[in-house]
Amino acid sequence: MVSCISFAFAGILFMNLSWVVIALALACMFVNSRVRFGWEIGRMRLKVTHAILDKMVFANEPASIRVDILNKGSVAIKGIFEDVIKPEAEIAAGDRRVELTIPPSTIASFNYSFVPKQRGKHEITGTKLELKDKFRLLSEDVAIPSMLIVTAHTRRESFDVARKIAGKEHFEFSGASRAPARVLREFEFDGIREYVAGDRGRDIHWKAFSKTGELMTKTYKKEGALQTMIFVDCGRSMRLIDAEGKPMIDHAVDLTMQMSKVLLSSYHQVGVALFDEVSVLQECAPTLARHHFDEIVKVLKEAPGSLTRIEAASGNQPSKLAATPSVVPVTSNLTKEGGDFLSAVQQLRADGKGRGIGLERAMRGIMARRKGQELLFIIVSDLGSSRDAVLTAAKLAEKTGDQMLVIHTYDDWYSALRKSVDVAETERLYGNIAECLKVEGRLRGLGSSYLRIGPADTAAYIIRSVRRGLA
Repeated sequence: MVSCISFAFAGILFMNLSWVVIALALACMFVNSRVRFGWEIGRMRLKVTHAILDKMVFANEPASIRVDILNKGSVAIKGIFEDVIKPEAEIAAGDRRVELTIPPSTIASFNYSFVPKQRGKHEITGTKLELKDKFRLLSEDVAIPSMLIVTAHTRRESFDVARKIAGKEHFEFSGASRAPARVLREFEFDGIREYVAGDRGRDIHWKAFSKTGELMTKTYKKEGALQTMIFVDCGRSMRLIDAEGKPMIDHAVDLTMQMSKVLLSSYHQVGVALFDEVSVLQECAPTLARHHFDEIVKVLKEAPGSLTRIEAASGNQPSKLAATPSVVPVTSNLTKEGGDFLSAVQQLRADGKGRGIGLERAMRGIMARRKGQELLFIIVSDLGSSRDAVLTAAKLAEKTGDQMLVIHTYDDWYSALRKSVDVAETERLYGNIAECLKVEGRLRGLGSSYLRIGPADTAAYIIRSVRRGLA
């Protein structure tokens, strides 16, 4: 347009008709391009779909993405297509920005792969299209919505570890079962008694016969595999990033997956649930179905990602090892997430049904479906914002006669200590361990088993500790 005006002014100033003609030609070309460009954009009908080419996506490993673009309009589309992902995402192969020409009623595709830096959900929010007219005079950016959520697991090695220890380790927890077809050990030694005609010869206690001269028979009791439910704490304190840049919840997810594999290999019916301060996020019921481990993996994939301490503080959640207040304070400066949290608490408190919230509600639901079978609850938590919920769950298990194992991801063991620990830091560490020992005493007093772990502790260590009676 500036060129048209310049040529027209020069033609009038120098009384030269050719300059005016050039100005008119440029103006017509510009107007035509503008009209045609707007017409093409108005008739453009594009549909973008994304697909994950990998069966399983892991953190710090490339995830392959395919983008299919369907031109449903009547005009050909030529432009630069670019997938919208986070700027810090590392492209491992291919290119997420390509130039394509798509005729009407055809599909064009391109592939690329990016590396998710941590476990959790990674969003591809859509595709951006950069259009230009045929004279390259006009340009337009068009956003094509197409949401794709890529959920990454922690590490590929955690699956390999689960398969290896499943054939070597087993839990010693056992109890009365109403499903005798699936048992951990069919018979357990109970004692000896006098021999009665009809007893099996292989059950005779020959050592006792050599000492007493009387035939004695070994007696057994039948025990079944416990129905087990593993609860993973997904509260804010569990999601805080530690000194190595990893949250405790990543370790908890790995341990839960590996313990679930061991339990299933020992014919324990096992289920998994994710819970936070007020609700159960995901859950799969205990069973021994053929592909149940895959269902457990799907549930664990939905565990929320990590948080920085600034993000955690913005939600106005309960602080670590702080009791849940009986009255929810009213604040005037709440984030949306914090407001949603408080409104959820108020709504659940006003329910009045006495069923509890979060962990307690989930446990009551499982107990209602138990069919007389003894249950084992395993809770993986830092006993921070969910401490009171865990203590309430322990009281409930004691009341119903069920077993509970609390695996405490101790926060100070996940935090790197300074090279020189001053007096204030020493007092803080001492106060934390003293408070931790009080909580441990309360749990053991309620009949629950307890095990404190750090980032270096593995599922095999936990299982062996339980078998040795250290929990």
